[in-house]
Parts: sequence; structure tokens; C-alpha cells
Amino acid sequence: MRSILAMAHLTLYETRRRRIVMAAVIFATAFLTVYTAGLFFVHREHVRVSTPFVQQQLVMALLSVAGLYAVNFLSILFAVLLPVDTLSGEIDSGVMHTVASKPVRRADIVLGKWLGHAVIVIGYVLTLTLGVVLVMRLVAGPVAVRPLQALPLMVLEALLLMTVSIAGGTRLSTVTNGVTALGFYGIAF
Repeated sequence: MRSILAMAHLTLYETRRRRIVMAAVIFATAFLTVYTAGLFFVHREHVRVSTPFVQQQLVMALLSVAGLYAVNFLSILFAVLLPVDTLSGEIDSGVMHTVASKPVRRADIVLGKWLGHAVIVIGYVLTLTLGVVLVMRLVAGPVAVRPLQALPLMVLEALLLMTVSIAGGTRLSTVTNGVTALGFYGIAF
């Protein structure tokens, strides 16, 4: 168990220095900014023309679902691309030969990498989902959408595709692994 936690810690340290996490944070911030602006202008227009309350609620609920759909898509891309070369890249560069030669089981290496990436992916999904809910609440007030019921499924989907990406990294090259994992998402969709 100690070796799994050590590999998870090293994975978290490695992802901090990689640029994909910073790019994901930048694009998540950009998405929430654009989403907030769009939602603000739509809500303001509905209030300005005195749209009936029920119609306002319907439009805001649809925009909430659209925002959550975008969060799901961004999370899936992040979950697939974050670990896409974690094993294949380290095997190609020779780093894995050094790590695997220590008295650490290969399963512990893979489980530790999975655990480290899972922490980051879950945090990403939670942050974006709560961002959309918070924006919706601040701009339009309470809306009849229950995103917390969908959140476990969004996390499960992201973790499943992250697992496919890590598993593919043991046998496939980086590009083939990415295409395969995103292909699974396309088939499931």
C-alpha cells in the first residue's frame, strides 16, 4: 500500500509540472467566463422583455444542462489526455525501466498512477460542475435542475475513460492510445 501511495504522490508531483494541467485550468476558466457572460446576457434579455417566469425557468434549465454537457465534454477530454502517455511515454524514455527495477510491483506502479490521476480528474469535474452551478445560481437564481444527481455519473464516466487511457498506455503508443480512448467515448456517446 505504501508503494501505491508513493506512486500516487509522484504522479501528483509530475502532473503539477506538466503543461496539460495548466492548459486545462486556463480553458476551464475561459469556459466559465464565456458561459457566465452568455448566461448574463440571456437572463438580462428575458427580464428586459418581461418573459413569463415559467419560460425563463425553462430557458435557464436548458442553459444549465448545456453548461453541464460542456463540463462533461471538457472533463472527458482532460481525463483521456492527462494520463495518455503516463506509461507509454515513460516506457519509451526509459524512466519506467528504472522505476520497475526497484522492489515495487508493476501493479503498484499502475495503481499509484491511476490513483494520482483520479484525484486530479475528480477535482477537475467537481470544480467545473460547481462553477456552472454557482454561475447559474448567481445570475439566474434557483433553477429547477439537479446537477448533483448527475455528478456521480460524470465522475464515473471520466474515471472509466481515464482507466481506459492508462490501460491503453501499457500496450499502445501515445497517439494510438489517445485515439482509442476517445473512440470509446464516441462509441458510448
